[in-house]
Amino acid sequence: MAEVAPSTIPRVNYSEMTESDQNAAMEIALNALKSTEKSERPVYHKDIAQTVKQQLDTTRGGTWHVIVGTSYGCFVSHETKTMLHFFIGNVAFLLWRHG
Repeated sequence: MAEVAPSTIPRVNYSEMTESDQNAAMEIALNALKSTEKSERPVYHKDIAQTVKQQLDTTRGGTWHVIVGTSYGCFVSHETKTMLHFFIGNVAFLLWRHG
């Protein structure tokens, strides 16, 4: 289940986005993570990923892919200037657009 860690300041691990796109994406992720605090039902990382993906698809266009979790590995192909990996507390977010 998703847990909001004490620190809600995003820490960027890797970015190939412009600063404005990066800030917008992190704001979307932070809002999705904060919205889980008010939920009366269990909220999982996949639910947060789905919310972030839907918002990125709508606001940024293209097909976005989102992974949210605390422990995972990956290798992805992405469009230029559309990849971001960051942490909010202990929760990692990997966002990229492809297609």
